[in-house]
Amino acid sequence: MNNQGFRGVQALRGIAALSVVLFHFRWNINVVNPGLGDTLFRWGGTGVDLFFLISGFVITLSASRVPNGLNGAISFIKRRALRILPAYYIILLITFFLSGAMSTFHYTDRTENLISALLFMPIYPTHGPFYVDDSGMYGIRWTLNYEVLFYVFISVSLLFSKRWFFAAILFFMSLIFIPLVLGYDVTLNSSGYALNSAWLGLITNPMIWLFIIGMLIGLALPYLQHISPKFMTIMFIISLILAISLFSQGKFIGHGVLKSGWVYALILLTIVMAEKFIGKYVPKFLIALGDISFSLYLIHTLMNNGIGKRFEALGIEDGYFRMLMSIFMSLILAWLSWRFIEKPLSLSRRKKAARIDLCN
Repeated sequence: MNNQGFRGVQALRGIAALSVVLFHFRWNINVVNPGLGDTLFRWGGTGVDLFFLISGFVITLSASRVPNGLNGAISFIKRRALRILPAYYIILLITFFLSGAMSTFHYTDRTENLISALLFMPIYPTHGPFYVDDSGMYGIRWTLNYEVLFYVFISVSLLFSKRWFFAAILFFMSLIFIPLVLGYDVTLNSSGYALNSAWLGLITNPMIWLFIIGMLIGLALPYLQHISPKFMTIMFIISLILAISLFSQGKFIGHGVLKSGWVYALILLTIVMAEKFIGKYVPKFLIALGDISFSLYLIHTLMNNGIGKRFEALGIEDGYFRMLMSIFMSLILAWLSWRFIEKPLSLSRRKKAARIDLCN
């Protein structure tokens, strides 16, 4: 079964994006009922951890079909670049114009932030796990820095015949060897290490373990097929109940394996193993939400800043109605981005891959 066949995982991807949206829009509820938005949706920011787990899982399945060697590594990194860069840069350009455009260059910090966003460059070594201004206009791109780093690691490992062994060496070097050499005890805390280099902070940050856990689920998949999908469906429901219970009590809300990461890992593992049973029951709207999840993640913060600044002029006051309008507009714009940017490129990639297969 390829990664396209995991309807449950696709639904999880959509839910993860929507949870981040609710997290960033919760302040509208707080305006009307102080603290209620935090109570309801402060857990939503942890959807990022679920994204990382899913990415590790899906990329492992995708990379498994790529041949070893230079051509395979180049093909993999090109496909990943086409997957994320067009939508990212187009939305970044829109964000740039809606946030003041040329006035950005009148401020050193804003200019630095823009350059960082363009180059996927971490800049603040003491601000782990973000290493950028996560509250700024391009703040959500901090997760893409990890994504790009992960893609680079996997593409390098594809150069070798024992790809997963070499990938293990790369991750060992970044997460264990480098911290030890620099005199630190290895940690799983997402704040990372007190380093003077933002790049070293990013490369050694324990958030990377989430990708690795997702990879391990992908690699273990062939050996777990004998487990009953119906049984795993029950375990998936239990893991969901556990997550709801813990998050509603304010427990394990935060980034990293020690916080929400292990909870989401249970959810991902169980829904993957339950796919043969639960997949046919996944609602189409959740699949559609998964389709637009990347664009939704990128574009929704415009509702708090660029586009959101125009709400007041339209008579839309802060509160529940603005939150609903923000969610609605985010979904519409995300669908447009998926329909006219992501989907055409995805179809082009699949046709090219099919031609290559026929030639071989």
